[in-house]
Amino acid sequence: MKQKSIFISVVVPVYNEEQRIESFLGDVLTFFDASDFTHELIIVDDGSYDNTISLVKTFLKEHRNGDHRIVQLPKNQGKGEAIRQGMLAATGEYIFFIDADGSTSIHEVNSFIPQFDEMHEVYIGVRTKKHKAPLKRKFFGYGYIYLANFILSMNISDFTCGFKCYRRDAARRIFSLQTMKNWSFDAENLFIAKKNNFRIKEIPVYWKHCGGSKVKVFHNVITCGFDLLKIRWNNFCGVYR
Repeated sequence: MKQKSIFISVVVPVYNEEQRIESFLGDVLTFFDASDFTHELIIVDDGSYDNTISLVKTFLKEHRNGDHRIVQLPKNQGKGEAIRQGMLAATGEYIFFIDADGSTSIHEVNSFIPQFDEMHEVYIGVRTKKHKAPLKRKFFGYGYIYLANFILSMNISDFTCGFKCYRRDAARRIFSLQTMKNWSFDAENLFIAKKNNFRIKEIPVYWKHCGGSKVKVFHNVITCGFDLLKIRWNNFCGVYR
């Protein structure tokens, strides 16, 4: 019998998330159970050394409704690499990646699906509805958006929201060209999308600040600022052809 094709894939990178992974997975799988579309969930472990993966395995074993699997990287390589591996492994017609901290709810998938059309291949969450975030994070966040748009000659409202969706053909092309393994992967992939004439649609999402983030704001902004220049250099050298 021919297996049903997958409509929605959800890729979740995890790294030492034992404190909140069960709650997060509970929300995701409850959402899937109430949905009428075919789906798969791909958890990508980026070299966790705590109990994250044992908890995930136990949880998924108890919830067999749907195609759920784990991709384990042999060592910590960075969020960008974890997402790249998951996106290339996914088989859905539309492939989401979302953050395991739950800052943007899995329910926002329902905001994206009505927006799918033949005119766009990339759909990105824009954090227009927010809870308060620390002032330092907001300051550097907006600064990074301005810098990325300036250096990459783009017009994107929110580069780093951890809730994005790529049509499968676009995902295969874009993530196969990705070189950045750290937090710069988002800007690089949107730049690659533009270079390949993939069209990007921005969709407002609700976002709340969650404690326990592994982002070192100042360090990452400085690093990613240099990475923006590297993206330009990569393009000049023909890396994204």
